Amino acid sequence: MRRKREKRVLALLAAVLLLLTAAAALARQSARPVRTEYYETQVEAARRLEKCFEAVRGYKSELGIPMSEDDLHQTGMIGLPYTGITTTQGALEAKRTTAWPDMAALCVRMLYEAGVRPGDTVGAGFSGSFPGMDLAVVTACESMGVRLVCIASVGASTYGANNPELTFPEMLYRLEQDGLISTRSAAVTMGGYHDVGADMDPELADAVRLRLREDGLNLVEEPDFSANIAWREALYQQEGPIDCFVAVGGNLTSLGQGESGVSLGQGVLHPSGTVRIDESSGLVQRYLSRGLPVVNLLNIKKLMADYDMPFDPAVWPEIGQSAAYSTIRYDRRWLAAGLAGTAGLLVLCLWVRRRPENRGKDDAP
Repeated sequence: MRRKREKRVLALLAAVLLLLTAAAALARQSARPVRTEYYETQVEAARRLEKCFEAVRGYKSELGIPMSEDDLHQTGMIGLPYTGITTTQGALEAKRTTAWPDMAALCVRMLYEAGVRPGDTVGAGFSGSFPGMDLAVVTACESMGVRLVCIASVGASTYGANNPELTFPEMLYRLEQDGLISTRSAAVTMGGYHDVGADMDPELADAVRLRLREDGLNLVEEPDFSANIAWREALYQQEGPIDCFVAVGGNLTSLGQGESGVSLGQGVLHPSGTVRIDESSGLVQRYLSRGLPVVNLLNIKKLMADYDMPFDPAVWPEIGQSAAYSTIRYDRRWLAAGLAGTAGLLVLCLWVRRRPENRGKDDAP
């Protein structure tokens, strides 16, 4: 009798497994993309970014800067393999991917996922390495009705905004002056070694400094890491306080000294009390430890994979068509039916296990 009961229990457990597998498979088959609730905002941000690209192409033409042969989509966002203000190595494919209007739509999505809403204030640290992504954050915030407090750096990795005649802070300044955006840099830095351009060609760096000051930009040069972090935090607090921090590129003050900032992950990072802070920590770690969400934008290939978007595509989808604009929705009825059936089978299994044995004569000792 006991053996029969054990067989019935095993059969019921097998039925539970089959039922859950079938429910999960049917739920997967029911998956369908659904437009985000902020779809129109995403489209607006992408179109505004497209206009910024067009304007930057015009600035380059005015200055006699030829379009890079590596800029396959002719966005104006791709720089040179190396110049005197180049700070580190960078991946051309990543730069081309971020020079895509849909990056603005993705930034809208990530900001919403981070809990940012219209009326909030976002702080951002912009590196010249990803000018397309920098501008994507700008147009995303402005389309959302979010106030942006940004600190932009000159230094850029290979293929970024590394043309000495038109650095990223200057792009941002001209776009604001021409009315394409309303965001103005709260401060600018040289970036690079010690965030003061110590690894740049001195003559070129001095020429950039002169132009930045002539434009009336607030150029801050603080080589001490701790003091640099302190004035940035003070600025974000004074102009904010901020509700979210966005780090674009690998500026030392954003990710900190060492690899701890990179190891935290990419995209939307939610606050965690487990983030350890020390003297080498950057703003990403510091804001996370204080309960603020962070959007970390450096590993572009991983970011694209996480959002099911193509990396360095030869052809871009039309604005409004990529995976940035939709989420996957499942028919929950299959899951509900599977859980309900599972619950019933488990109750039956428990009943079988606890049912008193009815012993007949053949079962007597």
